[in-house]
Amino acid sequence: MKKTDDKKVPVRKKSVSKKKSKVEEKNIVETDNYPSDNSSSIDNSKNIIEMNNSSSINSKEIIGYIDRFRYKILITLLLFIILTPLAFYFSGLLLSYINKPYIVTGNKLNIFTLMGGFMLRFKVSAATTLLLLTPLIIYQIWSIASDSVQKSSKMFSRVIIIIAVILFYAGVAVALFILLPLMVEIMLSFNPGDMLSTVGADSYLSFSLLLCLSMGIIFEIPIIVLVLTRMGIITPEMLSSKRRYAIVIIWIIAAIATPPDVLSQAIVAIPLMIIFEISILISKYVVYRKKING
Repeated sequence: MKKTDDKKVPVRKKSVSKKKSKVEEKNIVETDNYPSDNSSSIDNSKNIIEMNNSSSINSKEIIGYIDRFRYKILITLLLFIILTPLAFYFSGLLLSYINKPYIVTGNKLNIFTLMGGFMLRFKVSAATTLLLLTPLIIYQIWSIASDSVQKSSKMFSRVIIIIAVILFYAGVAVALFILLPLMVEIMLSFNPGDMLSTVGADSYLSFSLLLCLSMGIIFEIPIIVLVLTRMGIITPEMLSSKRRYAIVIIWIIAAIATPPDVLSQAIVAIPLMIIFEISILISKYVVYRKKING
């Protein structure tokens, strides 16, 4: 009996030693895994920090753009407040020049309210100030967006801005010196001889300013086509294929903006059609230059 007991004891010791070795191996494996967990947590924390930093940078950039935009608006408003009284001083001269196409026909404009004369002077003063500030407004918008424009495109953007300002003023000049006298003469020719034409000065001034603004915007169409073609949004083939629809839309616009007679509609529609054809030529030139530059 003693022999059997003596044999059993070492067997138990071996099993205990085996268990200890297994436990030690587990502990070693667990201790080996700790550094990898720590490194992954460090990497995650680094990614979170980088994301927070990038989001903070983006938020700072947005806040910077908003501050700059607010600053530009304040400058423009300040100049508007300063220049409007100066334009108001010359408002009588401006009104006489704008009213000249109507006055030369032998008719007189009428004011129907007590504050009508003051409002006419203020309206023409504000419109003149905005007309003078147009280049500054365009430049302010470009200066805010110039930070996100590549250096190779900045020169192109500057040239586009200069051309856009010139075309806007050209459209205003065409409306004031050519279209307005013709339209006044044509519209008055429809009045019967035994009837008196009583036209309000406010309505005449609003019509004149709207005509100048519309022609100024219309003259920007070639610039819009140039930019869209450069961006790849439109092509010359697209414009050429839509020519018939463009002509119909142009005549609809002319019919809405002018009295219901063919001559006054043609005075507005023909320049628009010429501008559309010029836009197609500009689009073709931009595509040609892109092919040459590769």
